[in-house]
Amino acid sequence: MRRKELTIAVNAAREAGKIQLDGLKKPASVNIEKKSDRSPVTAVDKACEARIREILLAEFPNDGFLGEETGENTGTTTRRWIVDPLDGTRPFIRNIPTHSALIALEEDGIPTVGVIHLPAMGLTCYAASGEGAFIDGERIRVSSTNDLSEAMGSVLGITEYAGAPIGDDLIALTRAWDYTYGFMDAYSYVLLACGRLDACVNLLDKPWDCAAAACIVTEAGGKFSSITGEKTVHGGSIVLTNGILHEAALGFFTHYIKKD
Repeated sequence: MRRKELTIAVNAAREAGKIQLDGLKKPASVNIEKKSDRSPVTAVDKACEARIREILLAEFPNDGFLGEETGENTGTTTRRWIVDPLDGTRPFIRNIPTHSALIALEEDGIPTVGVIHLPAMGLTCYAASGEGAFIDGERIRVSSTNDLSEAMGSVLGITEYAGAPIGDDLIALTRAWDYTYGFMDAYSYVLLACGRLDACVNLLDKPWDCAAAACIVTEAGGKFSSITGEKTVHGGSIVLTNGILHEAALGFFTHYIKKD
């Protein structure tokens, strides 16, 4: 039972959401910096992570913590909190409401608690292992789509891997399913968990981008893995599906599947 952990994580994500909404009211004060990978970061990102960290470690001081902005601190337990304090900084800067706060608890390499809070949309999606997945108290399930040609999916990495074999594989996948949904961020993962999308494939994900979604989608009846087929959020990629279509999606990346 991880109900306390889930409750605290939801509260922490919502506190970060308040900071994000406050930042939207003061756009002129949001100074934008560039990180080494050229992605933007603002004072709001940093303030959200500081608040989440404060809340989580006050309740669970012995756990580890891995945050996008402050890096990793090793705890004395086998548990680690993985946090993206403001997922979708670019949408946030442009006042597109798909920005979020992401919190996951990882135990022995597996996400066991996940929270995706979208403050500008007024949505909180969450799950804990064995407890099911929910949006604001309503239980959710993945879709029952069983034919890839009828699926709607979302991807990221086509531009970054343009001309490379893995980029070609990703394009081939988008041509195999029925329709590609334009946005690719945590909101896409929420849509997958509640059955509105059928698959998401991201070639660029870091653990803080996808750990919460991995728990939520699993509890909603779906599956996750890297493109190598490993059940990990640390492989640099993520494949999230309704479960039925998982092997079909992975089939486009057979050159990368790790053999036993």
